[in-house]
Amino acid sequence: MTVTEELSADVLVAGGGVGGLMAALRAQLSGARVVLLSGTPGASNRISSLNTALGEVPEDAPAALFNDVVRAGGAINNLEVVAAMSERIGAETRFLESLGIPFYHQHGELARRQAAGTTWTRAVYSLGMVGVDISKEIRRRLKAAGSQVTAIPHGLLLQLLVEDGRVAGGLVLGEDKRPVTIHAPAVVLATGGAGQLFGYTTNPPGSRGIGYTLALEAGASLIDMEFISFEPFVTAGPPHMRGRDLPTTVLREGARLRNGRGDEFLDTGSAPSKDVICRAMVGEVRAGRGTPGGAVYYDIREMEPGIVARYVQIEQVLRGLQLTPAQGLIEVMPAQHYLMGGVRIDGRGASDVPGLYAVGEVAGGAHGAHRLAAAGGTEVVAMGAIAGEAAAAHALANRIRSPGRALQPQPALLPTSLDPSDRQRLVRIRSALDGGCGILRDEQCLTNAVAELEAVRQELVATDHAPTHAGRANLVALAIARSALARRESRGDHFRSDHPDRDDVNWLGNLEVQLSEDGRDLRLNYQKADLAGRS
Repeated sequence: MTVTEELSADVLVAGGGVGGLMAALRAQLSGARVVLLSGTPGASNRISSLNTALGEVPEDAPAALFNDVVRAGGAINNLEVVAAMSERIGAETRFLESLGIPFYHQHGELARRQAAGTTWTRAVYSLGMVGVDISKEIRRRLKAAGSQVTAIPHGLLLQLLVEDGRVAGGLVLGEDKRPVTIHAPAVVLATGGAGQLFGYTTNPPGSRGIGYTLALEAGASLIDMEFISFEPFVTAGPPHMRGRDLPTTVLREGARLRNGRGDEFLDTGSAPSKDVICRAMVGEVRAGRGTPGGAVYYDIREMEPGIVARYVQIEQVLRGLQLTPAQGLIEVMPAQHYLMGGVRIDGRGASDVPGLYAVGEVAGGAHGAHRLAAAGGTEVVAMGAIAGEAAAAHALANRIRSPGRALQPQPALLPTSLDPSDRQRLVRIRSALDGGCGILRDEQCLTNAVAELEAVRQELVATDHAPTHAGRANLVALAIARSALARRESRGDHFRSDHPDRDDVNWLGNLEVQLSEDGRDLRLNYQKADLAGRS
């Protein structure tokens, strides 16, 4: 039996992106002792801007941002979460500004952009990637906090410790590959998404959805798992430049979207949301109007060079393609980008398991059926701060006086090389999700996806491989596919060609996913939304 080291803290934060860092910083400032599994920045390095609400004019009020988020989310968002996020983001933007985050300014004020799907110029940004800027400064602040914050670089949360129905810490694999039991009355999951369960994604390596399964195994619920966001403008080639995502905000700054014939095919003047853009792009290609490479053109040739220079992603792609802005005709196609669904939380970021909190892509409810462009940054900044403070308050009121048992690692969950059979199962999982849970869906492709994923599940259980990384990935994939098959309508990023209309009579609500008592299967439950505050 492996002997595990033991540490005690108030708050354990799992995740080194902006959400986890904001939670760790706010927990530390609240007086909590924090252990941070810093890992990698995940998708935070790709945050180029974030919507805020500074209240300087009526259009800039929290209520206006709230309305944009709920409208984009198909009115099935968790209104408590959206309200908390919208009210908090202005103060956190000013807080980050006070820390020296280099937001771009014009005429002495924060410069703003209008992101896809928004009704006003809400998004603040820097001349680099603002997610990188925020992460760098918060890491510096946490390091300066001394012994109050213990960082475990590349730490991986393998299991949650649950005692008497409450979270009491977790089992962590440290940088030296030795297991450590962290005793803590509060845990914040900021583990990112599950993009690597799809064949083509903007997500970084390692995004296999471990946070979702950790929450399920602890007794928490997931919601809205059928809603998968695709990033529309992802470079389609050549091979050395494939997979670079480009901003949507340029559609309000002179960029155009053209098919292979050179024709514009979408009215971009009204700042359409990403789901609308993606469906239009796929429609052009399927109709035979794509580029020779099976894509469409992202045309920046008429943009002012000075505006182009403010977008680091565009500048990098132009350099890689050896093009000037005046030659900027770039082939793009959508790639899987974000899961709207995740751990059910309330306005404090708390799950339905006492002591367990979630923020960022692993959390569900903020975005409903579709995530508004530049709202990912809004969520991780605002809800990261809120969850960190709530976790600290819970921990300080429930400090562990005598630590309980140490967890023993399950060998199958240690990050060694995958069993060959499990490696092949992961290939099957990706193929099933790509075939059934893409931008356009129907009954047949979803039924096939669920059947394949259930066959993989049966194999895993029969060979005692369910408690493995492949088994956990399969649970997340099943939660996605079964939810998508059950929702017989179209809303946000869930578009079914056999049910193309939104159906508020039968489907204005959320699908909840829970783990069965024996831990081998999933249960789905539909919960109709409260109509108050929705339109």
